[in-house]
Amino acid sequence: MKICKLKLKNLNSFRDPVEIDFENPPLDDASLVAITGPTGSGKTTLLDAICVALYGKTPRLSGTTNQHPRHLISHGETEGFAEVYFEANNTCYHATWSIRRNRSPQSQLFDDSGELITTNVAQEVESILGLDFGAFRRSAMLAQGEFAAFLKASKEERRTILEATIDSYDYDLLKQTLNDKVNELEAVHQEVDERLNRIQESSPEQVGGAENELRRLQRVSEDLNEESLEIQAEKRQEAERTVQFERLQSLRERQEEYLVQQPEIDTLETERELAEKAQRLRPEKQVF
Repeated sequence: MKICKLKLKNLNSFRDPVEIDFENPPLDDASLVAITGPTGSGKTTLLDAICVALYGKTPRLSGTTNQHPRHLISHGETEGFAEVYFEANNTCYHATWSIRRNRSPQSQLFDDSGELITTNVAQEVESILGLDFGAFRRSAMLAQGEFAAFLKASKEERRTILEATIDSYDYDLLKQTLNDKVNELEAVHQEVDERLNRIQESSPEQVGGAENELRRLQRVSEDLNEESLEIQAEKRQEAERTVQFERLQSLRERQEEYLVQQPEIDTLETERELAEKAQRLRPEKQVF
């Protein structure tokens, strides 16, 4: 819970309207706020205003007759009010309490858009904060003389008070996420256990037989690996022989082409020889 703003008027010593805004300067940057002043200056009245706006009563005025909260009205005044703007569980609320002398007080709770939520403010605030007035008084709003109330509370009460006081919403989400993950892992663990339990235990003889079979299969695997290497070598040799055969085949085809052309080659060779003889006789012919 975070108190954002407090308004009040005609409550005890505060006759004029009072507004304390904790979200604007000079209090917005303050990590700690102290209420100080002489006796009767209204320190406790500020705390009473918060309590009465949220729960309709205060630690000092929680009953009827002389203990009725109407006695907060300043002496000589006929009416007064208290308003608290607060944030809880990432939601903003506006709680109001007003009273006229000799009349019952009126309470209202609004959401951050100004829409009325309920007039039963105390019950709704208790649901929102997870704290009834007693727990709120013992933790967030200790009245004078009651500082030991929290220490005297039971272990479970202190845990509930602290969880609500520190606004453990995010921690609750994290806790739920972790619980879901634990449940998921436990389900997987149980399934694995069941599968393991369905597996029959093996005797020493079965284990020995399985080991022998494993060794046999390893030997077979090694033999197959050797055969595979030999086959790979033969494949490479076969590929080389194929290349040589194709080259030989190509040479044979070229040889056959030359044999077909051999008569023509012989004729050209004869003509060449005659031409050479004629060339040798050309000088004598010219001289002649």
